[in-house]
Amino acid sequence: MKSEDDNMELEKEAPILAAISKENTFNTPDGYFSNLTEQILAQANLNELIAEETSFNVPNNYFENLEQQIRSAVYLDELKEVDSKGHGFEIPANYFSESKKLIQNSISSPNSTKVLKLHFIRYAAAACILFTTTLGAYFNVKHNTAVAHQLSKIPALEIETYLNQHTDNSDLPMLIENIDDDANLSIDDFQLEKTIN
Repeated sequence: MKSEDDNMELEKEAPILAAISKENTFNTPDGYFSNLTEQILAQANLNELIAEETSFNVPNNYFENLEQQIRSAVYLDELKEVDSKGHGFEIPANYFSESKKLIQNSISSPNSTKVLKLHFIRYAAAACILFTTTLGAYFNVKHNTAVAHQLSKIPALEIETYLNQHTDNSDLPMLIENIDDDANLSIDDFQLEKTIN
């Protein structure tokens, strides 16, 4: 009686849930229990292998030589295929008996070949070296003979000493004309008296 009351109450509260049939909807696949032992053992073996963490090692220089090894293997397979057809490593008929005659004929009548002697390359190389050294010497001498280059080698103190000893009043306008605007000039009293007298 209580189960009928429960069913009625369930229909009132949840009509969709009460409409669902009350039979077992879970089914097992065919042969499930007959293969269950094998599946469990296989899974256990797989878990043991994973737990051992076996790793695969690659030989040294494996990837550097891989392309060459693959090409060699393909080439050997092609040679085996050719050899299996009977067209591989065969010696032509009468090879050894005729080879002596062929070698003797090639020695007795050599083919005429022209040897091109390239003497002009030596002369061209010598001319290039001579031209380069002459051009370098010309520009070096031209650069070294310039007045500015020669004056740059003389210390400033030595130039000042020379000008103090060898100048007179007539040189003053020429010096003023040739001095740069950026030059820092300082005249002491001794030099000022010397130029006035």
